[in-house]
Amino acid sequence: MDLLFEAIFELILEGSFEASKSSKVPKPIRIILILLIALVYLLIIGFLFYIGIIGLSKNLLAGIILIAFGLLFLILSIIEFRKAYINKMNKQSED
Repeated sequence: MDLLFEAIFELILEGSFEASKSSKVPKPIRIILILLIALVYLLIIGFLFYIGIIGLSKNLLAGIILIAFGLLFLILSIIEFRKAYINKMNKQSED
């Protein structure tokens, strides 16, 4: 059952990610997809920070590791977002 949910979630997320970059999809739908993808990533990062902060009171090292992992995930998400959307938009506006 876990494998089924993982496969469905991966298909939806990957499909949304590809559709949000496609010029064949209308711009309002692409913007909504970008916002939904960003929301999913922010929820995951927020959950990591929340669990890390709660973990600080129980196990200092585990809390620090979770917060560091959340920061790493945040930085990598920002880099990927810039690479996928902002750089692409700048290239399109130059043409």
